[in-house]
Amino acid sequence: MNEIIKGEIPFVRILIPLLCGIALALFYASPLAFSMAEIIAVACFAGLSILLLLYNYLKVYNRRWLPGLLFQCLVFFLGYAATVHKSQKFDKLNFAGKEYQALAVKIVSEPKLTGDILRFEADVVQGFRGKNFYRTSGKLLIALKADTSEAVDFKYGDVLMIPPEYNEIEPPYNPAEFDFKNFLANHAVYFQAFIRQDQIQLIRRNAGNPIISFSYQLRQKLVAKFNCYIHDKDAAAVASTLILGYRADLSREVLDAYSKTGTMHVLSVSGMHVMIVFTVLMFFLKFMNRSNALRMIRAVLMIFLIWFYAILTGFSPSVCRAALMLTIVVFGKAINRRSNGYNLVAASAVLLLFYNPYFLVDVGFQLSYLAVLGLIYFYPKIYHAIYIKNRAGDKLWSYVSLSFSAQAATFPISMFYFHQFPLYFIISNLFILLPVTLIMYAGLAFIIFPIDALQEALGWLLEKTIIFTNKGLFYIENLPYANLHGIWISTWFYLLIYVFLFLIAFGILYNNKRLLYASAAILLILVVSTSLKRTGQLQQKQIVFFSLRKNTAIGFLDGATASVLTDLQPRDNAFAFSVRPCLESNGFENVQTFSPGKPFASGSMFADGSFLQFRKWKMLMCDSTFNYKQFSEPIFVDAVLLRRNPKLKLKELVSWLHFNIAFVDGTNPDYKIHQWQQEAAVLGCKLYVLKKNAAYIANLE
Repeated sequence: MNEIIKGEIPFVRILIPLLCGIALALFYASPLAFSMAEIIAVACFAGLSILLLLYNYLKVYNRRWLPGLLFQCLVFFLGYAATVHKSQKFDKLNFAGKEYQALAVKIVSEPKLTGDILRFEADVVQGFRGKNFYRTSGKLLIALKADTSEAVDFKYGDVLMIPPEYNEIEPPYNPAEFDFKNFLANHAVYFQAFIRQDQIQLIRRNAGNPIISFSYQLRQKLVAKFNCYIHDKDAAAVASTLILGYRADLSREVLDAYSKTGTMHVLSVSGMHVMIVFTVLMFFLKFMNRSNALRMIRAVLMIFLIWFYAILTGFSPSVCRAALMLTIVVFGKAINRRSNGYNLVAASAVLLLFYNPYFLVDVGFQLSYLAVLGLIYFYPKIYHAIYIKNRAGDKLWSYVSLSFSAQAATFPISMFYFHQFPLYFIISNLFILLPVTLIMYAGLAFIIFPIDALQEALGWLLEKTIIFTNKGLFYIENLPYANLHGIWISTWFYLLIYVFLFLIAFGILYNNKRLLYASAAILLILVVSTSLKRTGQLQQKQIVFFSLRKNTAIGFLDGATASVLTDLQPRDNAFAFSVRPCLESNGFENVQTFSPGKPFASGSMFADGSFLQFRKWKMLMCDSTFNYKQFSEPIFVDAVLLRRNPKLKLKELVSWLHFNIAFVDGTNPDYKIHQWQQEAAVLGCKLYVLKKNAAYIANLE
């Protein structure tokens, strides 16, 4: 093992300190630490250079560990410095917090139109103040409200003049809600701007990278061609996604079908897709295998085309990984060199992470590399565990082994991010094997050969094949127990699962009983932890006042049952993104919803008109029906909810209503919320504003 580490996998030894440096920068970064990291990196480089130049004079061979230590420190601090630099947090030119009259921004992503909102990322390149322009840095996420009377034609590379109005991206306000702020921070985006189309002025066209600009334009033309020749909307969207990585047109139903059957990887352009492109290129360039010179030209041409395909499909981390690994393989074959699989994976990771350290926290990057490591380590062991003489059976077992290997390496992190596990992943992956291969080859032929009659035939073939595939996945999705969903595990829990897998794999491989006993102990910890969590969920008695922008939602959690008072429908996006994650993370799958003002009774929950009672806890909802209303007898409740802009003052309210706390939700206008806050401060009553604040959670005895 030591011989392999020293001789065959040097990039693994480089990757470890690099990962540590990046991880430290992600958890802690400051201007002083950034400066110190740069200084120490320079010192390590200087020390390493001196040791190498004066190797014999200083008798470094007696302390061979010293150059290795300096190199490891150099990589660690370079990783830290590169990550902080990429974040642009401490860049003196950053536009944030500076006074400008206007900002010049360059579109650096492909704009996506949803309804009448056009969204894109932009680099802030200049700030205008007085009569001068000042060079700036930093990124903005821009949401442009389009004017329906005027076409929106902004593209990658366009430079726009916009007003200097932006806000810091808000954190998640509700339990288990997706952390969009952290997601964008991992792309070095910390601010967003909401702008009308009439506030923007186009300054310049096509100021971006010409290769990326050309690839985006080509992709749009190809997407339009798919839509022209493939008449079924969902089939055209799947073709564009699977072949070109363009996911904007995919419907929620199709996405759910692929996700819940464990075949989402085919919609994420990755190693399989790049490998098919590689196979096609090998077939067409086979004639260039006659001499060393032709082989080298073929290698350069293939590398160029593979990377062009990577750019065309969106340059995602998984595509970059596959393209980079194939680049190394193609170049190695051209010069008759072979490489260790682990070293190849580590080399591609090192290069990509130095290019963009934030790839490390990208879900696609993590899943892609874990899947490849699973294939390298688990596949030979699973495949050789059963010997099948029949050729067809052997091929089938080979693909089953591949699916098991990839799932074994990725299922803990998949459950952590996506909160589900497809039980029929083997069936669904076997089902799509031939259709997806056919779709990829037909799709590439569709792109390569622009002959109208051929494209019409290929379009028909693609449409029928994709419709067949979608119907099959819809069927598998609806089978009993097809998907375990609502799985919410913590970071330490999924890391423990990986520790368990590591211990049991090496325990079996080396027949080490201590490792197997340790894996059994880890498994016991996981089982006990799950049991304790479920027991705690069954005993919970909790009220959750959700923080929504324009709606009302209150969850009443009682043991194994949950009811939600809301003016939303369960299929609404606001409910799916802000309310449902909290319910699922607490173990609730079947949730009853009821509307404000409507009678409702279930278990310990009772509502009638404006009055609501949950166990002994009571609440009154005051809306516009309470305008100018007075009561002769005092009313005693635990809480009051102010919604739908009632015309009342808190001073009048407290004269007839006695409560411990008043809640104000997002259905009220901002000016009214501000008035109530001022009144509450004078009256000394407790008031909690739900809009743009964390959800309020009340635990009952």
